[in-house]
Amino acid sequence: MGGFFFFLFWTLCAFGVAYLAAGRGRSGLGFFLLSFFMSPILGLIVVLVMRNLAEEQRKEAQIRREHEAHLESIRAIASKPETVVVTPPKQQPSASVADEIKKLAELKEAGLLTEEEFAVQKSKLLT
Repeated sequence: MGGFFFFLFWTLCAFGVAYLAAGRGRSGLGFFLLSFFMSPILGLIVVLVMRNLAEEQRKEAQIRREHEAHLESIRAIASKPETVVVTPPKQQPSASVADEIKKLAELKEAGLLTEEEFAVQKSKLLT
């Protein structure tokens, strides 16, 4: 009777290792046979040491999807017609502030501007 329970436990452990191996992208049948004929502990160690193929495939698929999304956005940007914005050059003042003040001073000396008008025009130029 004890041998039957030991055999049942051994088989259930071998199925557990096979289930774990299948979930990690490995052959469930192969790992069941390894665990059943050798040892479930040995099969478990081998499954855990080997790379997780299923996880690697998911990561590769995710990277591929992201890469395709990036390429698609680049294609969308490249296919848009280029719009060139041309801004007209800013007009430079015809004379500097110092030249304008000099002209105002000449007008004041000529008597065409009063002292108050000169001061108002000069403050406008300086601000």
